[in-house]
Amino acid sequence: MKIPALLRPTTLFLTLLLAACSTIAPYDQEAYKTATGLKVDALVVMSSATESYSSHRAEVARFRIALDKAYEYDRNRPLNEITIKLWDKLRNPDGDLLGGFLREWQEEGALRPKYVAHKKTQIAEGFDTLIQLESGKIKPAEAARQL
Repeated sequence: MKIPALLRPTTLFLTLLLAACSTIAPYDQEAYKTATGLKVDALVVMSSATESYSSHRAEVARFRIALDKAYEYDRNRPLNEITIKLWDKLRNPDGDLLGGFLREWQEEGALRPKYVAHKKTQIAEGFDTLIQLESGKIKPAEAARQL
């Protein structure tokens, strides 16, 4: 459909207005893919927590780097404050989720299997919240159709 020349500035204005009024970042395939992959990686790393931390130090270090990269990617996307708050909660070494779990493992050396299983469930749910937030964001193609 061709837009008459008289309406083109109005269409451009409405497009810019809608973009400016957005309160959350649009869907990002890379962020979604990274979060889902990190969930799997987190659960695999956590499965090793019944063994000594020192024997898995390099594996945990690689995982933390991947986690930090995902955080930095999302942190630098505009209008992504809610996602960043979720990442902060998940990564907090003084919290009850992944960051706290990794700190406990490092301090304790090895964790009880029942505790590890419980924390895996909690942390999987934390990742699911992050993943669902990203997957629920408006996709660029959907945004274009709405205009």
